[in-house]
Amino acid sequence: MSLQLRLLMNLTAGSLLLAALAYDWLGNLAHELIGTAMFGLLIAHNTFNRRWYGSAARKGGRDLRGWLNIATIATLATAMLILLITSIIISRSLFSALPIVSTFGARLLHAQAAYWALVIVAIHVGMRWSMIMTSMRYWLRLGSPNAGRTWVLRIVALSIAAYGVHSWMIVGTGSRLMAEMTMNFWNFEEAALRFFLHQGAVVGLLICVAHYTTVWLQRPKRPKQ
Repeated sequence: MSLQLRLLMNLTAGSLLLAALAYDWLGNLAHELIGTAMFGLLIAHNTFNRRWYGSAARKGGRDLRGWLNIATIATLATAMLILLITSIIISRSLFSALPIVSTFGARLLHAQAAYWALVIVAIHVGMRWSMIMTSMRYWLRLGSPNAGRTWVLRIVALSIAAYGVHSWMIVGTGSRLMAEMTMNFWNFEEAALRFFLHQGAVVGLLICVAHYTTVWLQRPKRPKQ
């Protein structure tokens, strides 16, 4: 499978994760179907990248960026595993026939894991943003990097990141990551599109932070005088 097709598959999986956050808007059955499709794509993603796991086990991280990459993937795998287990426990449609008792704690942990998964996925993408942009440039046949285009994209990215700080507060991402009980319930009947715009901006913020942190870690070291 080509890199572009795999990127499209990964984009679809990420979009499904984002969509699944709107449980009150989707309804239970649609939420579970979206989650199942996302995990199917996640399994395919790990299958296509299985060689990485063998390489990481043999060679380790090599440098700080490598170890951060391993830590990010391990944390993401943990969040996704918790998300999968709790989704089966609290299922009311696809897995409701299983003899498992749903609990409020499992529902709370499921929601918390979903937001952690979104945050870690964004960081995971940001650490590979340069590779993704190179692939997209080749795919769209844009030729070699252009200084003007690069600066336009940077301004757009930083604008999204700035709005992402505002969106982080609006949707209460910090509280949801900590599983804090709040009265901040989103009214999807009035502003479903705004919910996705805010969540997308939060993702954009985290991608920018992860990308520029990775660029900073890869900067050439000055020789000692």
